[in-house]
Amino acid sequence: MKLKSILYPVTALLSVTYLNATPLEEAIKDVDVSGALRYRYDSASGNFHNISSRGFLDNVGAGYIKDKQMHNYKAQINFSGAIADNFKLFIQFNYSAKDGGYGAYDGNPTLPDGSLNPNYNPNISDTQTGFSVRQLYLTYAIDDFNTNIILGKQQLNTIWTDNSIDGLVGTGIKITNNSFDHLNFLAFAIDSFGTDEQPNDFYGNAQYILDEKTYNENFYGGAILGNYNLLGGNFNPELWLSYLNNSFLFYAFKFNYNTDIFDNLNWNLQGAYLGNKVIESSLKDLGFKNSNFFALKGTITINSIDASLGGVYYGDKNGVNMVVIEDQGNLKSLLAGEEIFYSDGSKLNGDTGENLFAFASAGYTFNEVLRLGADFVYGGTKSGDLSAVAGRAGKKLESVARIDYKYSPKLTFRTWYSYAKVKALHDEGEKNTVRLEALYKF
Repeated sequence: MKLKSILYPVTALLSVTYLNATPLEEAIKDVDVSGALRYRYDSASGNFHNISSRGFLDNVGAGYIKDKQMHNYKAQINFSGAIADNFKLFIQFNYSAKDGGYGAYDGNPTLPDGSLNPNYNPNISDTQTGFSVRQLYLTYAIDDFNTNIILGKQQLNTIWTDNSIDGLVGTGIKITNNSFDHLNFLAFAIDSFGTDEQPNDFYGNAQYILDEKTYNENFYGGAILGNYNLLGGNFNPELWLSYLNNSFLFYAFKFNYNTDIFDNLNWNLQGAYLGNKVIESSLKDLGFKNSNFFALKGTITINSIDASLGGVYYGDKNGVNMVVIEDQGNLKSLLAGEEIFYSDGSKLNGDTGENLFAFASAGYTFNEVLRLGADFVYGGTKSGDLSAVAGRAGKKLESVARIDYKYSPKLTFRTWYSYAKVKALHDEGEKNTVRLEALYKF
């Protein structure tokens, strides 16, 4: 099929602007097309959970791999084009599906509280899921003030949300400004979230609490993002502040410093602090506490060898803590491992437990395209005396082996194997997990 026939319905929408609309043939030339195609295969054996001991806040965790032989597909196609002076329209079509292979059967159709299990998945191949419009927004550029106003359904890309192709989508307005050298300013107001893409992390009443107090409230905030030359290196600080209506006041600071000490010797230091204050008294009555998160990670790269050391501390052993509002937020570069931060008591997007972890990672890159690496994470979770949460307390460790292959600037392959072990009162167990992934961006 010719490109023009594919783009015709999209560019027809882009080109219809008042009486002086751009002719269709010229509009096609001005449309930028991009996107991503991703395939994932996940397989896991073992379990951290004991169903009979589930308490009020026990859950399976966003992104936590618990299925055997799961095939995940995602396709995104983006169209962006000018529709009038200073106006641009962006549309993203999305396709997501998950097929269950042998052994993918996930427990029972219902959860212990009687509600439907959103993760129930017998061995089926999804042939009915269709494309959807995932993002649709209009950008107005005020060139004289270096300001963009973005209105519509858009990926949030904050420090509290995932910034990958799976990031949380919301409907609202975002304003960006880069009038000052070395500084970018960002403000946003979001009044609805794309919760259909988010897994139901919590069981029973806890899921209701999160839905009502997180994704059912307006989200306002802003950030100052810097980019400076400091001591011969590049320093990127970020300062964030946001308010989740009738729920939380969030604040955060994150930085990245990168410098070449000698030829072929590079040093990178990253750190972050995230905190929040519980606003709603009903949340306090339900056990929600003010949260603090600290992380620091240093990396040395010598020629083709890289090595990192780091640590994180967060949570409260006697209350429910919420560091981010989706998955691991935009903090993955500060962490290590794959499964341990999805274990009970250690999740960043809402859990009960005080956590302290140290980690190390290292790798070797061949010809700048093939990296062999490994992570090791060790630490533990402390929980209070409440019967619903005491089972989370214990030691935790994870070892990960990785292979990343950059076939071309657009096509990458990656795989990892994780061995994780938890020794806690109710969640003792071992888990072996494998992921294979192919990602093509264009």
